[in-house]
Amino acid sequence: MSADPAKPSIYPAGSLNANGFTLLNAVAFQITLGAPIVLFSKSLGASSTVIGLVASLTPLLTIFQLPAAQFLPRFGYKRFMRSGWGLRSIFIYILAAIPVMGFLDDASKIAVMLVTLFAFNLLRGIASCAWFPWITELIPEDVRGRFLSREQFFLQGGCLFALMTSAVVMQGHVDSWDFSMAFLVAAIAQSFSLFYLDRMPEVPPSATTERSSVSVPWREMVLYSPFLRLLIFNILFMAAIGGLGVFTIEYLQEIAKLSPSVIMLLSGVSFLAALVGLPFLMRFIDLVSGRILLAASLAMFAIAITGWFLISGGVIPSSIVIVAGLTFIAGFAGALFNVANARIIMSVMPVMGRNHFFALFTVITSLGLGASPITWGLLLDIIGSYEIAGDFFTWKRHSFYFAAIFAVNLIAFLGVWTLREGTEVRGDVRLLEARLRRFGRDWAR
Repeated sequence: MSADPAKPSIYPAGSLNANGFTLLNAVAFQITLGAPIVLFSKSLGASSTVIGLVASLTPLLTIFQLPAAQFLPRFGYKRFMRSGWGLRSIFIYILAAIPVMGFLDDASKIAVMLVTLFAFNLLRGIASCAWFPWITELIPEDVRGRFLSREQFFLQGGCLFALMTSAVVMQGHVDSWDFSMAFLVAAIAQSFSLFYLDRMPEVPPSATTERSSVSVPWREMVLYSPFLRLLIFNILFMAAIGGLGVFTIEYLQEIAKLSPSVIMLLSGVSFLAALVGLPFLMRFIDLVSGRILLAASLAMFAIAITGWFLISGGVIPSSIVIVAGLTFIAGFAGALFNVANARIIMSVMPVMGRNHFFALFTVITSLGLGASPITWGLLLDIIGSYEIAGDFFTWKRHSFYFAAIFAVNLIAFLGVWTLREGTEVRGDVRLLEARLRRFGRDWAR
C-alpha cells in the first residue's frame, strides 16, 4: 500500500500506509455495520426501529470524541488510534459468535448484538478523534484533495470486497454459520489493519495541539461563521441520507423479496461506482470549488431518491437493472460528497484549537446522522401497512420516507451556496482569534 520507492512521493514518507489501514478497516466496518448486520438483524425479526438503532450507534457514540480530544497531546495520535482499534477488534470476534449461540432465542440474540455493537462503537467513538487531526497535520494542504480521493478509493474498494465476500458466503440458503463466517472475515481484517496503522508516521504534539487540551471556549467555536454554516449543512445532509443505505436494503428484503446474496451484490454496485469515479475525480479535485462538487453530489442523490420513490409507489419495477443503476448513481454521489466535504472541513478548521474543532464538528454532525435512521425507522413503523392507492401512484410507508428525504436533500442543496472555503475564511479566522484572546492567553498564543 506504500508508494513506489523508485519515484519521489508528493506525500510524507510512510503516510500512504494510511491506505492499507483504510482498506482493511473498510472491510471490517462494512460487514460489521453495513448490509450483513442489517440482514442478520432482519433474520432475527428486528423492526425498522431496531434497524435504525443499529445504524445510529456509530454516529451517536462519536459524542465521546469531545472528552477524548483532551488526551491526544498526552498519548499522541498513533497510540490513541492503536489502542481503540485494537480493543474494538475483540468485539467483532464476539459478534461472530452470536449467530451460533444456540442457547439464545432471537430476541436475546438481538439484545446481545446491540450490547456488542454499543461497545464496539464506543471504542471507535473515543479513538477516532485522533484521525482527522493526524491526517490534517501529516498531509500538506496543497495535495489533500488528491490524498483524500486516494483514501476514498481504498475505502470503497474495501467496502466492495466486504460485500462480495459476504455475498459468496451467503449464497443460497443462509443459516447462522454463514453470518458468523462473514463477521469472522471482518474481525480478521480489523486485526490486520493494525499492521498498517503501526507503520504510519507519528506527528509530534505541537504547541497548537497542546493548547487544545486547556479549557475550551465552546460558544466561540460554534459561533465561528464558516464552522457554523458547515455544521448546519452537514446536519441537513445527514438527515436526508443517513438512513438511505439501511432502508433501501430493508425495502429490497421485505418488499422486493430479494435474497441476501443478491442484495449484497447490488449494494456492492455503490462502491464499484466510487472506484470507477474516483480516478477521474483525482485529476481535478484540487482545482474545482468544493461547493460545486457538493452541489453536483446532492443533485445526483436527488436523482437516486426520485428513482426509489417511483419504485416504492409502483410506478417503475424494482428490477435488478434499475436498482443497480440507482445504486451506482448514489455510490458515485457519496464518494464525491465525502472527498469534497472533507476538503472543505480541513480548510475551514482554524489552527488554534484544531483538535477540539474537529471533535466538536464530528460529534454534532454524527448526532444528526445517528438521529436520522432512528427517526425514519420510527416513522416507518408508525405508518406500518397504511397506504393511499391511486391510479398512477400508491403511497406506502417507504413512499412517504423517500418523499421526506427528497425534501430535506433539496434544502441541503440550497445550503451548499452559503458555505465558505479556502481563502474566504481568513477574515473569519482573524475575528475568531480576537474572540479567543479575550477567552484566555492559552488559546491566544
